[in-house]
Amino acid sequence: MAGVLPRGDRLPSLTGLRFLLAGVVLAGHVLTLGRFFEDQGVYEAADASSMASAAAVSSFFLLSGFVLAWNASPADTAVRFWRRRLVKIFPNHVVTWSLMLGLLMATGTAALLPVPDPGLGEAVRNLLLVHAWVPDMADFSSVNPVTWSISCEAFFYLLFPLLIRPVRALPERLLWPVIALVAALVVTMPLAAMAVTDEAAPGSWSPLSTERWWLIYFFPPVRLLEFILGLLLARAVRLDRWPTLRPRWPLLALAGVFAARTELPEEYLWGAATCLPMAALIPAIAARDIEGRESLLGRRGLVLLGEASFALYMVHFPLLYEIRVLLDRRTFDTVTAALLSVAVSAFCVAVSLLLWRGVEVPMMRHFARPRGRSVPTAGTAPGDQTAPLRQQDPAP
Repeated sequence: MAGVLPRGDRLPSLTGLRFLLAGVVLAGHVLTLGRFFEDQGVYEAADASSMASAAAVSSFFLLSGFVLAWNASPADTAVRFWRRRLVKIFPNHVVTWSLMLGLLMATGTAALLPVPDPGLGEAVRNLLLVHAWVPDMADFSSVNPVTWSISCEAFFYLLFPLLIRPVRALPERLLWPVIALVAALVVTMPLAAMAVTDEAAPGSWSPLSTERWWLIYFFPPVRLLEFILGLLLARAVRLDRWPTLRPRWPLLALAGVFAARTELPEEYLWGAATCLPMAALIPAIAARDIEGRESLLGRRGLVLLGEASFALYMVHFPLLYEIRVLLDRRTFDTVTAALLSVAVSAFCVAVSLLLWRGVEVPMMRHFARPRGRSVPTAGTAPGDQTAPLRQQDPAP
């Protein structure tokens, strides 16, 4: 199956999946941070939204490793790779960072942020995407709070040229034992965090202490495990060492995890419990594209939205923040709030398409590669928007 596939072939269903994952994060933030509903029972009933958003972010890290490894070419260089990644993520980041910082300065209030307005140090660390390394909520949730995951991605990108070599060189007989080892590390990491951090203080707003939450959810080296797992899964599919598995089975396992949510320790609700079902789902979805089978996720409209999913991920919080300020934190009856939530979500998607088309695409087209140098189709990295070729990208 995968062994005869030319390197660089697109997997459009994974691009469509990216939009669904970004949509889960958007929906969770519109509900929990927008706070449009006056009925507090809505928030209690939707308590699983945080776990769903965390599962989506975990899936982004898996996808990032999978897609980068899938499209990697041995002829590529580290400098070229880093250039493409820099051009891919920083323009959208700078635009949304500037927008969010301007809103905070104009309003003088962090209406949606559970931390004070950022100081100069926090703002600069956020801009440089190093803020996820600081175990302080004023840092890892500063300015545009969703960028903590992009801080992790920047770390992954830095290491990718070093990681892909041993992954390629890994003997086939060791592939599954290493996959099992990395998967076990993902699952046991919350236990390790529990052993080295304190419990939350009595009466705390969060069931986890800041240090434990940061170590489990925000700390880049911990999240690197999911990225590495994605690299290994791509190699397994490439070598036709992944078992034939219909997507329904990982989806059923994922549903079972959510059904058991109330029985799981809080530490496992931030990605560890859902990582393995999603790790099984991604190759199962990719296999449909490899086999040439039609997929709803591979439909043209969903793929287009998937291409803009990174822009959606980056821009939705500033937009939601400004809408919340304009509404003066008003709440509404259930029907009105539901309609407002749908309208706000649609508006965020529309703006993300403009950001993608107006900033991300031209920046990739003009700056992702040195002028006058062609990029081989087989080695084009995901996310390069170099006409006429357009490859998929692993970022949210």
